[in-house]
Amino acid sequence: MNTNRFKLKACGVLVAVSVTGCGLLPSLDEVAPDNTQKYRKAETMPPLDIPPDLSTSRINDQIVGNVQSTATYSEYEEAGTNPLAARYNVTPESKPALSGEGVNRHLVVPGDRDETWQRIEAFWADINMDIHRKDQRIGLMDTRPDVDGYAYRIRMERGDVNRSARVFITGIDETNRSNQKDEAMLRQLAEYLGGLYQQDKARAVAAMPTSAAQQTDARVILIDEAEGQQALVVEQEFTTVWDRVGRVLDSRGFAVEDRDRSRGTYYVRYLDPFNEAQREERGFFGRMAFWKGDDEVAPEEYYYIKLVSDASNTRITVLDAEQVRTGSDTAKRLLGLIQEQLTQ
Repeated sequence: MNTNRFKLKACGVLVAVSVTGCGLLPSLDEVAPDNTQKYRKAETMPPLDIPPDLSTSRINDQIVGNVQSTATYSEYEEAGTNPLAARYNVTPESKPALSGEGVNRHLVVPGDRDETWQRIEAFWADINMDIHRKDQRIGLMDTRPDVDGYAYRIRMERGDVNRSARVFITGIDETNRSNQKDEAMLRQLAEYLGGLYQQDKARAVAAMPTSAAQQTDARVILIDEAEGQQALVVEQEFTTVWDRVGRVLDSRGFAVEDRDRSRGTYYVRYLDPFNEAQREERGFFGRMAFWKGDDEVAPEEYYYIKLVSDASNTRITVLDAEQVRTGSDTAKRLLGLIQEQLTQ
């Protein structure tokens, strides 16, 4: 009993000491005073001064990825898979074409891959061949044997650029494959898809305004002239061709420095993708060419596109920066690019 009474007295002493100790600690207001009233009376600091050599227009507060853009994902993917398309506007051929040799022989088909898959299915139905099994997820389609007992396998892969496909045709039986049969069927599929391409193009032209359809039908002929030089002859009058060439240069990303209709000249800066590729292969400093100022741009990057009226036709030539006719490879590629755009 004495022991229990001692324990109770000891507990009472400890409680009293604890209460007394708490009274010695500073209050919460003393540790973290309430500055609400002071905060409400505070004034904002004046804005930071911008150094005189740095204007506010040069400051970009946008977070990467927050900039509004109208580019679609397919355009973004195209830029990644085909950098020349974004930088130099070099795009792949827009119609089905055979490519490769031997086991790599295949058909390159531009356009939506789902649509291409559906058209391949329609091709087998068109030639009265049944599909045994298919799986679009892995791009495989097998047919049932034909009258000769030969069955085909379609393998469809992503193309080298966005919105395109590579289509392979082989016999299912590896021990009894016929390269001749495979090639013949591949060509037959190419003709079928090529016919659909022509129909698509005809429908697109029919949907154009009459003036646009007439422009598409106008012939654009590339002719060879003396000293390795070339020229484009467009079977349209000067005014129409002047406007069309201007739209081509503006839409394809050329830097048009000046245009003088009275003289029939467009003064442009053109970075030849082939020359740029060679420069990049030379090393690191070649890849830093974008650091060049305007005064450091090589003269061969500037050209005059010259239009001359020739009766009901218009003749297009390329002059160098000194306004001298040039037959360089770059000039020929430039004419070829203009021809391609004018015939689309």
